[in-house]
Amino acid sequence: RITQTVDITKHSVEIEEKGVRLRLTIIDTPGFGDAINNQECWKPIADYIDQQFEQYFRDESGVNRKNIVDNRIHCCLYFISPFGHG
Repeated sequence: RITQTVDITKHSVEIEEKGVRLRLTIIDTPGFGDAINNQECWKPIADYIDQQFEQYFRDESGVNRKNIVDNRIHCCLYFISPFGHG
């Protein structure tokens, strides 16, 4: 069982298939949205996504662009508990 936190945790793995290498990074946020007052619970995740895009833009705008690491968020999955409070 995954413990619930409000931390943004990064897990990376490199996958290779038929000579194509892919670095897959999963950003895990177990516990976000589980509080009674969820009015601003999305803000840390949105800020993190914005930071990753800003960093990539800074790297792309620089002189040395050969070894840029792409940490942008390309997909977000949000799982809603089937045991809701309403």
